[in-house]
Amino acid sequence: MSTLETENGPIAPPAVTTRDGPPANPPPKRRKSIFGKLILVLLLGGAAGGAYYAYRVGPDRVRRDADQLLTYVRHHAPETSEPAAAPPPTPTPLKPRPAWDGLVRVSSEEATALGIVVVAVQPQEQPIKLELPGRTDYDPNTLSKIRPRFDTLVERVRAELGQKVKKGDPLVDLFSTDLAAAKNDFQTAYVQWQHDLTLRKLREKLFETKAISEQLLVDTRNDENKSRLALSTARQKLEVFEVPEDQIDRLIQNLDPAKVPSFDQMGDVVDKARMTRVSQVDGVVINRDVVPGNLYDNNDVLMVIAPLEHLFVWVNVYEADQIKVKIGQEMEIRFPYLDETVLGRVQYVAPEVSKDTRAIQIRATVPNIDGRLKSNLLVRASVEIPPVSGYTVVPRSSMVVMNGQEYAFVRDEKSSTQDLAKFERRKLEIAEERDDHVVVEKGLKPGEHVASYGSLILAQLYEDQQMVATGLPLK
Repeated sequence: MSTLETENGPIAPPAVTTRDGPPANPPPKRRKSIFGKLILVLLLGGAAGGAYYAYRVGPDRVRRDADQLLTYVRHHAPETSEPAAAPPPTPTPLKPRPAWDGLVRVSSEEATALGIVVVAVQPQEQPIKLELPGRTDYDPNTLSKIRPRFDTLVERVRAELGQKVKKGDPLVDLFSTDLAAAKNDFQTAYVQWQHDLTLRKLREKLFETKAISEQLLVDTRNDENKSRLALSTARQKLEVFEVPEDQIDRLIQNLDPAKVPSFDQMGDVVDKARMTRVSQVDGVVINRDVVPGNLYDNNDVLMVIAPLEHLFVWVNVYEADQIKVKIGQEMEIRFPYLDETVLGRVQYVAPEVSKDTRAIQIRATVPNIDGRLKSNLLVRASVEIPPVSGYTVVPRSSMVVMNGQEYAFVRDEKSSTQDLAKFERRKLEIAEERDDHVVVEKGLKPGEHVASYGSLILAQLYEDQQMVATGLPLK
């Protein structure tokens, strides 16, 4: 072998001796592909060109050109050969449910199982009894208020609170100089009148004999008339002071001008200043504000006496029932705590509504023969209202209350059959509600049939069907 061939031949790497044996062959070197290098060069060149382009035109122009390129590719891309998706199946339209006619349907078997009983609507034949609360009171027209008619000192009180008195019984002893002066004026007027009367009679006789002139007689008669008027005024003043008639007459019984009275018969001024007030009626002392030793005037009420032969009964009528009550209607008045019932009649209807109770007061009078009744007793009164044409009566169980309104379920005679009953909910206006029946003002007609027992079940069925039909709660 020549030296040239040796130099140009492959040169083997030096042998490597290992601990385990002869040297192993080294792995062959991977030769780089020319195509990969070309791709790398193209990518680097494109990146450099893109960077230079972006530098020259700016980022906004680059973004706009990219959008145009994507749009072009999207419109000119070849269609795929994949089959198109099948359209969704068309749903079958549901048939609309018929509108609910508002009737509750119950078969004969269901009615028997639920215990539904149907009754006929009856016309009103009995009067309505309107139950009303009230109380008793004294008759203010018969109250006797004891007042002094002059400035006075009360020396003694003879009647106590709650005491029964009779007409003429003493009540209080008074002492007043005003009373003494009034009595003295009356006596003076009486004496002057007696003088003028005697002079008139004398001069009338003289005028008959032509002993005096006619003018003198006329003046004498005029003086007698004036003194007589003054006497009448003085007497009426004593009557205003409520001096008894017998005491007034005793003031003048010893003032006869034909007699000369003794000093004892002239009377004492102290006696003229005293007077005992007496009761003018039979009754009971219901108020006493007088105390012995105090001074009072004519504005003070010393005591009040109420007769007990009768009492007023005041009853409250609510606004909704005011048109049902009239003067002259009979009223039954019950005293719950006395177990007593009396009859009366409506005598008065107040023209206004009370601001406190929102009720109208009516009044009746009840007798109190034995005096058992007292003022401010609680009573229960009932006023009878005559039957009204068009009003109907149904059992209390036929009425149901739904959302604060009264209803009844009326059988629809046109569409109901022997095997299937249909009920209509009917709104009612109630005139009277009792324990066993209801008087209906509007909503029913005589001869119609309503559900009595089982009406609450029909109300529940109505509510359920209303919810199913409309999806709305009961109205």
